[in-house]
Amino acid sequence: MNALFNHPAMQSLVLPPLMTWLAVWLLRRAAGPRWAPLGAALGLLAALALLPGFDWPALSRVQKLPWAVLGATLVSATWLALASAPVGSRLRGVVLSALLTVAALGLAAMGALGGSLLLAQLALMVAATTAALGLWVWWRPASGLRVPLAALLPGLVAALLIASSLFGAPGSTSASGEDDVYYSPQWK
Repeated sequence: MNALFNHPAMQSLVLPPLMTWLAVWLLRRAAGPRWAPLGAALGLLAALALLPGFDWPALSRVQKLPWAVLGATLVSATWLALASAPVGSRLRGVVLSALLTVAALGLAAMGALGGSLLLAQLALMVAATTAALGLWVWWRPASGLRVPLAALLPGLVAALLIASSLFGAPGSTSASGEDDVYYSPQWK
C-alpha cells in the first residue's frame, strides 16, 4: 500500500484532484459558493505538503514552492474576503482554469523532456488541481460556483515558479553569449 501511495502518478494525478474536490465540497458546505473555489489552492497545498513538503529553511527552489503557494493562498483568501460577490460568466472561470491547466501540462511536458521529473510532477499537481476546480464548475452549474481570478492565483504562482526553475537552469550559453564548455562541451 505504501508503494502505491508513493508512486509519482498517485502523488501528482490522483491525490491532488481528490484533495481539491474534497476541499471544494467542504468549503461549499461550510462557507458557501463564494469561498469554495479556494479549495483548489487548499488541494494544491495538501499535495505540496506530501511532496516536497514544507521544509525550513527552504534553500532550493523546490523547497520554496510550497511556501510561495501558501503565501499566495493567504493573498487569495484576503482578496476573496475584500472583493464583492463574483460577477461575470461562469464559463469565464472555466476557461481561465482550462488555460492554466494547459499551461501547467506544457510545463510538465517540458520538465519531463528536459530531464527534471520532479518539476514535471509538480507541474502535474498544478494542472490536476486547476482542472479539478474547472471541471467542478463546468459539470455542476447548479452548485453556483464561479471561479474568480483570486482562486487561481496560487496555481498561477506555482506555475510561474516552476517555469522559472525550468528556464532559469544553466543552459548551453553563458550570459555573454559564448558557449559554456561546462554545460555543452565542444568536442573537436
